[in-house]
Amino acid sequence: MASPDLVVRIGGEGGEGVISCGEILAKAVARGGLNIHAFRTFPAEIRGGLAVFQLRASHGPTRSLKQDLDVLCAFNQEAYDTYVDIIKDDGALCYDPELCTPDERLKGKSSFEMPLDAISREVTEGTRAKNMVAVGAMIRLFDIPLELAQNAVAEWFDAKGDKVVAMNQKAAEAGWHHSDEHFKPLHRSFERHPERDQILVTGNEAAALGALAAGVQFVPGYPITPATPIFEFLCKELPKFGGQAIQFEDEIATLAAGIGASFAGKRVLTATSGPGLSLMSETLNLASMAECPLVIVNVMRGGPSTGLPTKTEQSDLKFAIYGTSGESPRCIMAPFDIYDCFWQVIRAFDIAEKYQMPVILLTDQALAYTSMNIPRPELGVFEPVKRLAPPLDTEREGFQRYANTESGVSPMPIPGQHDLPYMGTGLEHSETGAPNYTPDNHEMMTAKRFRKLKTLGKHIVQEPSEEVEPEGAEIGVIGWGSTYGAIREAIEMLDEQDGVKVAHLHPRILSPLHEWRIRRFLGPLRKLIVPEENYTGQYAHFLKGKFGIKPIEVHKCRGMPFSAEELYRAIKEEL
Repeated sequence: MASPDLVVRIGGEGGEGVISCGEILAKAVARGGLNIHAFRTFPAEIRGGLAVFQLRASHGPTRSLKQDLDVLCAFNQEAYDTYVDIIKDDGALCYDPELCTPDERLKGKSSFEMPLDAISREVTEGTRAKNMVAVGAMIRLFDIPLELAQNAVAEWFDAKGDKVVAMNQKAAEAGWHHSDEHFKPLHRSFERHPERDQILVTGNEAAALGALAAGVQFVPGYPITPATPIFEFLCKELPKFGGQAIQFEDEIATLAAGIGASFAGKRVLTATSGPGLSLMSETLNLASMAECPLVIVNVMRGGPSTGLPTKTEQSDLKFAIYGTSGESPRCIMAPFDIYDCFWQVIRAFDIAEKYQMPVILLTDQALAYTSMNIPRPELGVFEPVKRLAPPLDTEREGFQRYANTESGVSPMPIPGQHDLPYMGTGLEHSETGAPNYTPDNHEMMTAKRFRKLKTLGKHIVQEPSEEVEPEGAEIGVIGWGSTYGAIREAIEMLDEQDGVKVAHLHPRILSPLHEWRIRRFLGPLRKLIVPEENYTGQYAHFLKGKFGIKPIEVHKCRGMPFSAEELYRAIKEEL
């Protein structure tokens, strides 16, 4: 009988190769024809601290992190002490007896010795390949052929030469055979589908690929965890498409360069995290005032200040919406899974170019560093939106770059393409772009800039995956961003285990709100629950202010994403 899924968590000290072990494991299992959800988290230090990689695999959907473990692979005592309590009653511990000693907390659960150091010493004359022993042992649990493990190991170490590849392949093979001989009760069989056109990517990689597909031409950047991989990826790949990626001295200069490139007609994206977005606030104001389109991917992490640079949180929403001096309109978006990161970056470019405003796309550390195998995107299914160009017969004298139109969107000439001079300044200006500080003009131009948000709000296209509304449901959940998978699985658990129907709305565009759609969703509900990975319930407060409602708030502020089990228990408790 095929298993529904298998959840394995590997834990050990940073620097022991826990993350590389998981990366190779994930690649081999995905190539073996299973759907995977691979989550990684690690300390901020280069070495030391607890590093964790969790792999969930199934022939069905794997939407979210699972809290309860089928197998804990403990490289050391700290991993055991930290996670022994979340091993399922019918789960198991695999541990190195030289480095870990189970105690009474494991009572009633299975345990299997996995002498990583000893096996590594036996086959490689050292312990550096212990993580490859774990790769082989864990891959066998998923019923994946040894050949796929060896191929993945070879690719990982290819740059280090044949000798290093052979040593690590030998360690992986030894681990596979140890598992085959000693871990038989843990082995699972799955319905595998290896012949699929899919790619294995993280959320950061999907966002970067989306930028390339959207035709990004200029990527200014400054490294910051956990957004740096987007910039690194585009530094390598964008020149192949005729674009440029340049590192600047700080986030202020980064966004200023982006505004200059946008003014000159380029499609611009930059990636940052909370502290970087804070530094960008003044130049973000300039982009709104000058009405320059650009996309900012903000990969949220735990705060404030340096905070938890390698952990996840959804705590930048209020800053993204309101966090500048004055009132400067911008669109706020949030993709809800890795596949969605690709498509919503494309959508963000379309909105930025069409409405001539900054678009902030909120992902988070968990989404950015989680990997999944997703369908290979079909790139020919969309036509990039272009900014509104002036009519060909526009008079040069008295040209109104910031014309007060009904939609709020004005023609935007591109220097060198249109012979229509104007000023793009941070000062308040008239319709021609000339500085103008009169009360009537300021009120008119502020209304004009915000009218673009109102126009956008009327034209938001609701996508089917954003909502589930069972007939007769009186309980509803509104979420945003990466909580999508855990919410959907929790709702399915409530239906299957308790017979409770729960409606779910998960907007991708957070500001401006799709007001009529949210009001329609709220209409039949008796209770509304808003789960968020922050301390203060930022989206719930936003909804309260707009609709005068009192939702039940479910908060998590622990640097880890929600699991379906957590949300199932939280919603059930409220019911």
